[in-house]
Amino acid sequence: MKLSNRAKKRIIWAAVLIALLALRVGWMLYDRSRPITPKKTASKRIQQDYLVRLPRFYISGFEEAKRLVGNPIWVKKGFQLPYFPVGRSGKAAAGGGAGRLLALEELVVKEVVEQIAPGPSGDRQVLAVFEKEGVSMGTVIGTFDGKRQLYQMVLDQFFYAKDPRELYSHWSENTWRLIRDHELALDMTFSQVALSIGDGRLVTQEAGDVQVYEFVRKPGGAAGRCRVRFKGGRVSDFKVLE
Repeated sequence: MKLSNRAKKRIIWAAVLIALLALRVGWMLYDRSRPITPKKTASKRIQQDYLVRLPRFYISGFEEAKRLVGNPIWVKKGFQLPYFPVGRSGKAAAGGGAGRLLALEELVVKEVVEQIAPGPSGDRQVLAVFEKEGVSMGTVIGTFDGKRQLYQMVLDQFFYAKDPRELYSHWSENTWRLIRDHELALDMTFSQVALSIGDGRLVTQEAGDVQVYEFVRKPGGAAGRCRVRFKGGRVSDFKVLE
């Protein structure tokens, strides 16, 4: 029986499709038989700072704050908390403030007292009294809202309950020197910069895990404006604005 040209073309196309299908199946079987090589992924370096567990004070009011007496606390945020002379009764003395506490300062709490807050509100302040250069000084560690009958303590926000040199023992001695001198350097972390020149304000975020902060202190600790760019949580550059 003689096949028509149309039938011959169909047979040829069918043979081609079968051949292609056979090649596809063969390749799939070969590919699955090869050992699997895991793809290498870029691992992101985890800062040890993020792994540090900061002990909390667990103090929510005046009576609980009395547990601090006789114990040291360490300043977490420099250039922010004012301190002032206090009289023998533990009340703030006349004459205004004496200055602002610097980060890493160790304060041994001699007394915890409560006094009426300045102004007409009638609210109260909780003071931690300590000695500085032979003079009794106080700083506010909490307030009492008379209307809401509620204490708001700021110990965890402004102080460490444990020596930060032990908490951040992985930092180099050079890093601690920079912090003590209120300096900035490339590759410093958020925590290190905050201890060195205080807290900053987030200005903008950029692509590539970049954040730009502005501080009201310059390298060296003088008042002014400084802008710091962090990439991946570390200082990539900084600039003094004024």
